[in-house]
Amino acid sequence: GLQMSFSFKRGTKTTFVEDVAFYFDKGGKVDNVAFGLGVDATNGILCKKASGWSTEAREILMSFLENYKTAYCLRRHEYISTIFSDDAVIIVGKVLKRKPAANPYQERGISIKGQEIITYNKYNKADYLTHLERVFRNNEFINIRFSDTGVQKMTKFEGKEIYAIQLGQEYNSSIYADKGYLFLLVDITDKDEPLIKIRTWQPNEVDLDSIYNAGDFYRN
Repeated sequence: GLQMSFSFKRGTKTTFVEDVAFYFDKGGKVDNVAFGLGVDATNGILCKKASGWSTEAREILMSFLENYKTAYCLRRHEYISTIFSDDAVIIVGKVLKRKPAANPYQERGISIKGQEIITYNKYNKADYLTHLERVFRNNEFINIRFSDTGVQKMTKFEGKEIYAIQLGQEYNSSIYADKGYLFLLVDITDKDEPLIKIRTWQPNEVDLDSIYNAGDFYRN
């Protein structure tokens, strides 16, 4: 990886520093460039001891998540449309804050813990892509940071190689920001074309065995 700085000047100047990963083909030429996942997320995939994980599966998941992050940060709508299955279940969460009561002793209101309101919208693939187009159009920048990662191989899907992935996510854009946990159910049976079967978000970490009861979302 190579650290690179990205700055945006509309409104308040914002700067992000990213580890940029370079992929090389067999001839030693660069054939892909992506934003890295960060040390914690990387270690959660490459270093965690787990039965049934091959080195190849770890590398595929690592590459897939790097390209996933990069696609959102660079607003690659066309690529994103290829990584969701046609029957994907997609739940988008958003944090709303209640307007704090007026405080005569402060120049501005104080955000009180527990005052957030979480809203959820469930989309099919087509509607989610339309929603995403609007998000990309309305933001000068989008930045995603992943932290702690949990991965579990789903053994009950016979003949398929499917992984449940939960990542701590810090999302920043020019008009909205939040912190929470992203959950992806990714099918890498076709190793050249991994597909997201489920994509959800929630504000708190949940045990992978029970998170949104993953098996009930996807039965095929």
